[in-house]
Amino acid sequence: MSLDSKALLAIIRKKPVLSGCALIGFVLLLTIYFRLGLVASAQEELDRKTDEGKKYHDNVINATQLEDQLSVVVAANRVAQEHLMHPSDLAKNLQYFYRIESETGVKYTDLKPNGAPTGNKLGLKAYIPVNYSITVQGEFPKLIDFLRRLEHGFYYYRLNTMVVTSTGATVTLALNVDFIGQL
Repeated sequence: MSLDSKALLAIIRKKPVLSGCALIGFVLLLTIYFRLGLVASAQEELDRKTDEGKKYHDNVINATQLEDQLSVVVAANRVAQEHLMHPSDLAKNLQYFYRIESETGVKYTDLKPNGAPTGNKLGLKAYIPVNYSITVQGEFPKLIDFLRRLEHGFYYYRLNTMVVTSTGATVTLALNVDFIGQL
């Protein structure tokens, strides 16, 4: 039972409506088959464009407050710049410590900067640690006052180590402190 071209033409001539519908159905099936792959890629493209549009929309909404936020950040940066210790101002830095000493009544037994800080390798204006070793003696309440004054002082700092020793009424406090500085 083989269909040759003559027999196929005879069937098409005998039933033209059915043959036309079969041809249209076959073409539609082929179109659907090949278009299914395009739908997935079109959906991915639509999702990507939707996400990109949402980002642009969010940026436009957030940009309305950008000038106000920039002025707040610039002002905060200016305040932070004022509270940085500059390692090259050794006299000013020591004067800061001596002022705290005179206000609290403690006595320094050792106060020295530990090495000169270096800038970063890229030459950027970055924050650097300015390390000091501080050893003070005094009565316990005066040492607590000293620590509070240091904590609420003009410069920003980080306490690295603290060792407390007591010999009778006198307490010795040894600190290693990094002040935030800039070259």
